[in-house]
Amino acid sequence: MGVHKKNREMEDLKSNYVKKSSAIFLAVVALLVGAFIGNSVTSLYMGQQQARTGASVPQQQDSDESHQANPVALANLEKAAVDDPTNAAKWIELGNFCFDHNLAAQAITAYERALELAPMEVNVWSDLGVMFRRTKQYQKAVEAFGNAAALDSKHLTSRFNMGIVYMYDLNDKASAIKMWKEILSIDPNAKTPSGESLAVMIRDLEK
Repeated sequence: MGVHKKNREMEDLKSNYVKKSSAIFLAVVALLVGAFIGNSVTSLYMGQQQARTGASVPQQQDSDESHQANPVALANLEKAAVDDPTNAAKWIELGNFCFDHNLAAQAITAYERALELAPMEVNVWSDLGVMFRRTKQYQKAVEAFGNAAALDSKHLTSRFNMGIVYMYDLNDKASAIKMWKEILSIDPNAKTPSGESLAVMIRDLEK
């Protein structure tokens, strides 16, 4: 599946990193990742050039806000998928449209169908994790991100997102830090969405 290999886990996080007390740091990190799981198109934070991104941590958007999805376009994509039910690309295209228009439940259905047909689609697993988080299915989000990471040992975004879910949704700071340290083992120079050192972020969290 060479087409539509898209990822949406981050979007323009422009706040500067502030190094003061741990409490202030955590507040700043929350703001930095505030645009992190959900809305527009951009490149990933560690130099990976991938088409789609999106996120919102720790706040989450209401899953029934459709961002004015064109009903005709949606109906056409649904029909295309149903008319060609074994074509994973059609389900991915439908899932992507629903993702971009905050139709989380429909995106999940489309992505799960696509993955039944094409279980090796790393970015679809990662996007599915984003949708699970948006619908507050946190453990499923972790599992989906974990599948992406298992399929691609260098898929840093899925690991970062998994850490976000651990930290902000499951209140599991230790697991979040462990996941982010895995990123450093792959890329010691990895950066946060704001462009600052991930190693520094981890160091401050461990204080």
